[in-house]
Amino acid sequence: MNTQRAVRDILIVGGGTAGWMTATYLATQLRASGGRVTLVESAEIPIIGVGEATVPPLVGYLRVLGISEEKFMREAHATYKLGIKFIDWHRGNDSFWHAFGPVGGTIDGLQLFHFWLRSLQAGNAEGTYTSYSIQALLGDQGKAPRQFTASSPPYDRGQYAYQLDAHAFAKFLQAEGVQRGTRHIVDDVTDVVVDERGFIRHITTKGSGTLTADLYIDCTGFRGMLIERALHDGWEDWSNVLLCDRAVAAPTPHAGDESMHPYTKSTALSAGWAWRIPLSTRVGNGYVYSSKFLDDDAAVEEFARHLNVDPSVLPLRPLKMRVGRRRNFWLGNCIAVGLSSGFVEPLESTGIFVIQRSLALLMTYFPDMGFDSSLIRRYNERMVATYEEIRDFIVLHYILTRRTDTEFWRAYPKIDISDELAAQLELYRRSGRIEPATYAMFPEPSWYSILAGHHHLPSTYNRGADLSDATKVRHILAAIRSGNDEIARHMPLHSEFIKRLNNRQTTEPQRAGLSGILPGAVSGI
Repeated sequence: MNTQRAVRDILIVGGGTAGWMTATYLATQLRASGGRVTLVESAEIPIIGVGEATVPPLVGYLRVLGISEEKFMREAHATYKLGIKFIDWHRGNDSFWHAFGPVGGTIDGLQLFHFWLRSLQAGNAEGTYTSYSIQALLGDQGKAPRQFTASSPPYDRGQYAYQLDAHAFAKFLQAEGVQRGTRHIVDDVTDVVVDERGFIRHITTKGSGTLTADLYIDCTGFRGMLIERALHDGWEDWSNVLLCDRAVAAPTPHAGDESMHPYTKSTALSAGWAWRIPLSTRVGNGYVYSSKFLDDDAAVEEFARHLNVDPSVLPLRPLKMRVGRRRNFWLGNCIAVGLSSGFVEPLESTGIFVIQRSLALLMTYFPDMGFDSSLIRRYNERMVATYEEIRDFIVLHYILTRRTDTEFWRAYPKIDISDELAAQLELYRRSGRIEPATYAMFPEPSWYSILAGHHHLPSTYNRGADLSDATKVRHILAAIRSGNDEIARHMPLHSEFIKRLNNRQTTEPQRAGLSGILPGAVSGI
């Protein structure tokens, strides 16, 4: 019989988005069992936000914790995000969507992609694959995913995300976390004491003395104060396949209602890409680039030209990004969450999602004081798979390009991709199939959106599509488009929705339920 006592005391070191998402989640989930959560953070260390754009699982995080979406959006200066629009990524002077959601769903158990491709290969004028996406349609029309006081299918199923102010979001979560029972200590950690087993015995602080816990969570960002500096865990560097290692960011004011689009823009530049993320209060902009192909001064100048502003108003010190992941995310009685666990460039806005995945897996493999090695091993395996899937999906965006105008873009088709990504692309090339892993973040429509957006089509579609009645399929395809048009017709302009939301003139609609919110799926279905 297992006589180990339960883990009760959890100490989170570090605040910011990672620390306070963790505190709020654990304080809520462990309340019934008597778990106690403490967060200690320094007043002197600046917060590095994990990004201002998110993916749909954050909708599930808020709903599971019973957090009002409207309150959150007001406090975090948030807007809706229906996907990412990629501009100039393929040849230049082009665009394509990675829209959230199912892109028309399935027909007779097969992804709509195969029926779209069959029709395209038959010579029909089908339009783009994402022309069947309600999110892409709403995005192009500048509309919100729900009405002011009524629901919608995308809203009910959580097939949307948010664009938010990371600092404001952390403050909002801090208030929620404290209200739900988190003990908050503002102090500097001066030492981390490790015992002979390689477990953390306690931490020492400047003003609060010694703090002890059963489980320690490292949310100290790139420093990795616990997992790396104290426990000496290693780092797997991915700079050989993810070439961007710098970022410079600057806010700009809104320029009319059209600037508050309900999606994130990603525009390819000479040595990387620029984001444009409209919030309710401002527009967030940034340039993610490779220092191997562009020095910092030249990056600032190019970024300024892109924004059409004077370079002197931009920050002169870009953020250095450490690209890769931990070798072990959980060592002994310590788990790394957020930037201390790894970092992949924010092209697909996955930073906050990885925090959520860490927390979900912690609850799945929650230990007792014996800290069973099989639980730790499985947690680490799942986190490795998460990071590697994200890495491969982001690499996919680059290797399909036909841009040859700069050294940066000419370099990407030559990189060595992982065996898993190579196998996926070969399967796709020969059969049109994509087979995400069981716990994959990016479902088939996400892959098809990037592949088709780059005009990278397979030699054939899944031949199972030939078994479906062709007349029925044509009616279904037409019905999807007309149904999307009808939904879009009733949705308000996104800019008007956000204005009304912040004037407190909206009411959260009743949802059909939470059955559509899957914590591991971007599409939410």
